[in-house]
Amino acid sequence: MGLFNWLSGNADDIPTKTQCYHIEGFLSCVHFQTAVEAADRLTAKHANVKVDVNAYVKEQWKERSRELQEEFKSQHSTSPFIYEGCNINEQAFVGGYSDFAKRLKEVYKMNVPMD
Repeated sequence: MGLFNWLSGNADDIPTKTQCYHIEGFLSCVHFQTAVEAADRLTAKHANVKVDVNAYVKEQWKERSRELQEEFKSQHSTSPFIYEGCNINEQAFVGGYSDFAKRLKEVYKMNVPMD
C-alpha cells in the first residue's frame, strides 16, 4: 500500500467506543515487551482504549498460561497472551503479539513491528 493510500484512509473506521485489551506474559519475553510498548503507543493516541498489563517471572508463566488456556479454551501457550473486552463476561482471545500487531495495523492504522 502506498503512502497516499494509507493517508487517505477513512478515520471514521477507527473505533471510538471504549475498547479494553489485556496483555499477560513474562517480563523477560521480548514479544511481551514489544506488545506493551505498542499498547502504550495505542493508549497515547486513543483515549478510548484501555490496556491492562500483567507481568510474571518466567517460572510463574507456565502455570498462568495453563489457566488462560482453560479460561479462553485456547491452545496458545506462549508469551504474551492477549485478550480483549471491558466486560469480564464478554472477553475474547486475541492471540499473541503477531495477532495484536495485525489488529493495531488494521483497526487503528498504527505502524508497529510485525515480529
